[in-house]
Amino acid sequence: MVDLRGISEDVPFDWGAANRLAAELRASAAECEGQIPRRTAVANVAAAEWRGVYARQFAGRMRICGDDARRLAAAMRQAANQVDELSRLAREEQERREKAREWQRRQQEEGVFEQIGDFLFGEDDLPPVPDPVTPPVYTSPAPVTAGRE
Repeated sequence: MVDLRGISEDVPFDWGAANRLAAELRASAAECEGQIPRRTAVANVAAAEWRGVYARQFAGRMRICGDDARRLAAAMRQAANQVDELSRLAREEQERREKAREWQRRQQEEGVFEQIGDFLFGEDDLPPVPDPVTPPVYTSPAPVTAGRE
């Protein structure tokens, strides 16, 4: 008999929570990027009267702030995409388990004569053998260092 360990349980995954998390990450990324023009406008008004070293420091800090906000937003979108991918993989695994359960149920419902025929002539309905799954490997880019003064 074929070893079908693991098919009796559903995949322990909360698709609703994953969808909410991905949506929140995307919304937070949009909010983070949406702050850039507002803060830049306020900074431009404040910097209009500044001259000298403090004006240059302020402009540099504003550039860093904008760059950080864009990187943070990109990282949140990447995380949302990764959550979506993990959800997709969990759904595929759930479907594989359901197909295996159905095959197992059909095998258990076979009559004696069908079982004898399977023994003598080989099974006509082979167990579902899933394609090998390569788990995703997620890496984070190296952090970008910038002067923070």
